[in-house]
Amino acid sequence: MASQGTSSPNIHVLAFPVPGQGHITPMMHLCKKIAARDGFTVSFVNVDSLHDEMIKHWRAPPNTDLRLVSIPLSWKIPHGLDAYTLTHLGEFFKTTTEMIPALEHLVSKLSLEISPVRCIISDYFFFWTQDVADKFGIPRIVLWPGSAAWTTIEYHIPELIAGGHVFPSLTEAKKLVADESVVGIIKGLGPLHQADIPLYLQADDHLWAEYSVQRVPYIRKASCVLVNSFYDLEPEASDFMAAELRKGGTEFLSVGPMFLLDEQTSEIGPTNVVLRNEDDECLRWLDKQEKASVLYISFGSIAVVTVEQFEEIAVGLEAIGKPFLWVLRPELLIGNPVEKYKEFCERTSKQGFTVSWAPQLRVLKHPSIAAHLSHCGWNSVLESISNGVPLMCCPWGAEQNTNAKLVIHDWKIGAGFARGANGLIGRGDIEKTLREVMDGERGKQMKDAVEVLKCKARKAVESDGRSAASLDDFLKGLSSQ
Repeated sequence: MASQGTSSPNIHVLAFPVPGQGHITPMMHLCKKIAARDGFTVSFVNVDSLHDEMIKHWRAPPNTDLRLVSIPLSWKIPHGLDAYTLTHLGEFFKTTTEMIPALEHLVSKLSLEISPVRCIISDYFFFWTQDVADKFGIPRIVLWPGSAAWTTIEYHIPELIAGGHVFPSLTEAKKLVADESVVGIIKGLGPLHQADIPLYLQADDHLWAEYSVQRVPYIRKASCVLVNSFYDLEPEASDFMAAELRKGGTEFLSVGPMFLLDEQTSEIGPTNVVLRNEDDECLRWLDKQEKASVLYISFGSIAVVTVEQFEEIAVGLEAIGKPFLWVLRPELLIGNPVEKYKEFCERTSKQGFTVSWAPQLRVLKHPSIAAHLSHCGWNSVLESISNGVPLMCCPWGAEQNTNAKLVIHDWKIGAGFARGANGLIGRGDIEKTLREVMDGERGKQMKDAVEVLKCKARKAVESDGRSAASLDDFLKGLSSQ
């Protein structure tokens, strides 16, 4: 256990995220904000393999009582959820239920060693933590690491199964409707096409389908749901979920962007959870580039890209001649990529810069960044919005396709690509879209739209902003229990 602080605050919060970069990051931003408040201590729980890696990069926030603790899990993921896990979700999440006894033991242990645990804040997908909270007679708070729109889709899983939109093994026809079919049954959202339904809900994985059906009603058992979004970005979805959950006494609060909460309490600015070594050299390279000239490319912590798709992107990048910063994780490229990667780096040594992992919050804040070619994970979307950076969307899995739909069609702050019959995005489409966003009128319109949302995002976390007020009310409620 890593321990900070010498006193034992009255309110002891246990936080338990799903062990993936995209889930741990908003939970940590939230916990830093809570721990910075007088009278709170936070125990941040990770699975053992990930904890062992995270502790290597851990920098304790000053003047807080924020502790890292771990519990064992037989599924080893030192860098968080990976591509293999994402294609075996049912097996993985079923395995996580083996942590129930360990979590119960940990709550008892921490309560004796520090002070009684007063609540559990856990990821929505760890619904079984509600049973642990009930056993100890304490409230469970759900952290929703994504958009309010995503919550409404998950909330309607029973209706989506009945309509043949999710989990083919549970539908009457044993298959899903066509991609172009309109899904008009999700309240709080406008019509979606079948292709916009989160990809993880379309998986033909019976174990995952069963786990998903189990978790839906648990959201109504939580005392509160905290969403990593801001109200002005998604008023309709937020209003629907708030009204729906209020019927059973559950609060629904948008308290994001959570990384901006961290920005308020950190002297060095916000930092994401680091599970890989970040290459700061890219920041010095960015310093040498012209303002709003660089394309930032990152496909997150899980996605993989074939050598064929890599080559199409590479040719498109070379064709436009714009400077780029590309995050190329060692495991990103699949299919014997060594020679192709080496040749690309040699050809573009004067045009671009590649790193294995980047300090993304500082990159997106850099004045030289013009646009972000992204997998559209929610953290990347929210960080881009909050820094006024337009997006180019290349979703890979999870709910990234849904996020891309919101970015492109609802908020009009991004552009997408067309995939061919072979599943590849062609070099011609890549070049065309890059030119439109980097140099064209479409890019200017996207930039104007995202600047408006940037202002609203930052306003939300100011002292008189809606997200800040909601979080403050929530914490006052915890203090009074």
